[in-house]
Amino acid sequence: MKQGSNKDWTDAVREKALSDGTTPSTVSWEMVGRRVRRSAAIRRAALAAAAAIPVLALLLWAPWKTPSLPSSPVAQVSSPIPPTAPSPVIPATPPAIPAAPPVILSDSEGFPSSPDPQADPPVAPDPSPVIPDASPVIPDASPVIPDAFPVILSESEGSPSSVIPDLIGNPPPSRQKPRLALGLRAGAGTIRRAANIALESAPYIAALTYLNATDAASLPKVKSNTSNTLPYSVTANDLYPDAGMHYSHDLPLTLGLSVRLDLSSRFGVESGLEYTYLHSVGESVSGRLDQRLHFIGIPLRADTRLWTGKGFDLYMGAGVKMEKCVSAVLGRIACEEPRLQWSAEAFGGIQYRLGDRTHLYFQPALSYYFTKTDLPTCRTEHPLSVSLHAGLRFDL
Repeated sequence: MKQGSNKDWTDAVREKALSDGTTPSTVSWEMVGRRVRRSAAIRRAALAAAAAIPVLALLLWAPWKTPSLPSSPVAQVSSPIPPTAPSPVIPATPPAIPAAPPVILSDSEGFPSSPDPQADPPVAPDPSPVIPDASPVIPDASPVIPDAFPVILSESEGSPSSVIPDLIGNPPPSRQKPRLALGLRAGAGTIRRAANIALESAPYIAALTYLNATDAASLPKVKSNTSNTLPYSVTANDLYPDAGMHYSHDLPLTLGLSVRLDLSSRFGVESGLEYTYLHSVGESVSGRLDQRLHFIGIPLRADTRLWTGKGFDLYMGAGVKMEKCVSAVLGRIACEEPRLQWSAEAFGGIQYRLGDRTHLYFQPALSYYFTKTDLPTCRTEHPLSVSLHAGLRFDL
């Protein structure tokens, strides 16, 4: 309220009191002023409270609102970053209530003295309420979702090579179990062998040759690998003077079943059961004889991967094998081969992934045989041999 309005209001109150014929006391006059000031203050406080209640409601509701998780969980992260907390909001300062103008009392009669024309007139309280800024400051309640770290896959499976916790609290994946694979393989030698044997220096072969050509009833007399087992004490030189036998050895054939265990992403071991067939043809003065030997063997191999890429695996390894001859026949004579056959091999190979669980591989090998059979074979003539194998592996 302006100065002129304040003066007119004061004069109007004074004239009203004088016209009624009442002389208000100093206490009554101050009570009138106090009530006027209290009424104005109450109005201003009510308006301020009406504007502050929505602001306080928004401030109390926003921080406690629980943000909803996204429908698709964020990819697994190594260490989640906590969302950024909203900055605190400082509530607005309540509006200041202006002080009431001083009441100037009159002289001894108790009437207000007329204002000094030279002094500033008293300022009356402004009846218009002071409305604070009611626009609420609403904090950003949307949570900050951290960016997902890349998921590290393993080399052979696609699964993670390290354990990464899930953002929404899922348990970490269990450790990968060793992988088993069953295999089928087939192989053959790469070089044909041939040899000439002098029957005078090989009495066991001479006796078997004689029995195939003459008397089959003498077969029980040839039971072991001893020399000079011919019937009637006839020597090989008496039967075949300066005679010999020419042997032609076919390529050895191998079929096998294998079980492979991956110890890690690079190393593995393999074993199984293998069958080997050795066929030879012997020619002498008495005729032509077929020789057939059948072996069952148990290999043990270990290999390591050297390179992996685009479905191909390159590997190399080494192993040993133990074999037992289960059948040996020269012509129509069944022979005995009691000794075990031991060998060692070094190999390399390349493997191609045909499907999720199927692999095709080619594997050349270099083998050396430490023991020999009594019947001449390609192994007895040349202990060091080269073979080529191919097969399929099926992951379990």
